[in-house]
Amino acid sequence: MEAAGRWLDSRVSRRGFLRRAVIVGSAVATAPMTYLLRPGTAYSALIGPPDCSSGLCVDPWTDFCCNIHGVNTCPPGSLVAGWWRAEGNTFCDGSSRYYMDCNSADCGGCSCGSSGTCSHTCVDCECKCNHDQCVERKICCTRFRYGQCNNQEPCIGPITCRVVTCVPPWEWDTTCSRTDAIAQSTYTHNAACLHPDTSPKGPAVARPAVMAGATWQLRNSLGGGGADDTFDYGVEGDIALMADWSNAGVETPAVVRGVRHGFSGDDRLTWYIRQVEGPGQPQLVIRYGLPGDIPVVGDWDGDGVATLGVVRGNRWLLRNSNSPGSPHLDFTFGQAGDIPVVGDWNGDGIDGPGMVRGNTWRLRNSPTGGIAEITFNFGQAGDIPVVGDWNGDGIDGPGRYDDGTWEIRNSLTTGSADQTFTFGGGGQQPVTWHRVSG
Repeated sequence: MEAAGRWLDSRVSRRGFLRRAVIVGSAVATAPMTYLLRPGTAYSALIGPPDCSSGLCVDPWTDFCCNIHGVNTCPPGSLVAGWWRAEGNTFCDGSSRYYMDCNSADCGGCSCGSSGTCSHTCVDCECKCNHDQCVERKICCTRFRYGQCNNQEPCIGPITCRVVTCVPPWEWDTTCSRTDAIAQSTYTHNAACLHPDTSPKGPAVARPAVMAGATWQLRNSLGGGGADDTFDYGVEGDIALMADWSNAGVETPAVVRGVRHGFSGDDRLTWYIRQVEGPGQPQLVIRYGLPGDIPVVGDWDGDGVATLGVVRGNRWLLRNSNSPGSPHLDFTFGQAGDIPVVGDWNGDGIDGPGMVRGNTWRLRNSPTGGIAEITFNFGQAGDIPVVGDWNGDGIDGPGRYDDGTWEIRNSLTTGSADQTFTFGGGGQQPVTWHRVSG
């Protein structure tokens, strides 16, 4: 079917019946009798759990990942196995809205046969209505794969949940092809958790953190002392970042792997992003950037969500969504060898680029190329620059870190530090974070 789909891609209309026949073939191979003897679409080949006689759980659709795990992404232990779209959707400003199936990645030793999917009894996920409520949709029940993504995996489990996004699947997961599938019947399917919270969270005072090896140490207040929170996340050699990846009002950890050197054959950096506080599995795993790029993160469009980017020499390549793909913003600023910094330099809610050369800071208020709009001197050559809203006025200020010594300044002007304290030590990466309340 995979080979036939590729052959048809170049020879027939995307909406042609021959391509749809490939999708139907997947349903026939997975659940032949159910699909052939029951009315409905290929996707609805399997109905919900038999012990629920009423409510949404008996419709043919699986529940959203964000209704189960709180995050609109495939949970750990699953992978995107296929997708479809609803066209002209108002939720995506009239463009396509994409629905991606997250199937269990491990069948626990069970075989799949020709279907490519194993039974829900083989995986650590019970087939039921979400939260055991008949008014919610099902989880871990449907054995089906559209087959446009992760075809290198010959045996996967049932669908655990669905991701819904305006981002094309081949940008979300680079294993996904563009082989089309349409299901307009999902046009109105919705949940509050699918819509990013863009309400302003208000300014918050930055707090210091350090990371060495895989160990993170965080302070809950701006100043010296011992760590208030310690946890492990990442591996030795990762680059540490903290940002508000979902406009939740708190900055959470991420690591970027492959910056200093890539493994043989690697051609991309890998971002492992946590969207909740503390240790655990990443909610987002994204390949973006090249070995040698410097990772940066910022809110480039003012929607409250921090998104990824890289600096390559003096070229800034930034995304407005936390997903792989081409840069949404591509401009030059500074020169190769400068140290990039990011901050909201004027309090407008949009982060701008900055470059530190020696002890000279050059900043722009918007993520665009051009000459520096703010220039001043602070710190010493060889310091690690840090940035944070040190006084809670909504404007980021400069800082420096040197073997555990922090010096910070509240204004974007030449002068001495407003505050000096000690936290961390040599060989540790400094990062800043904040929490709006608590």
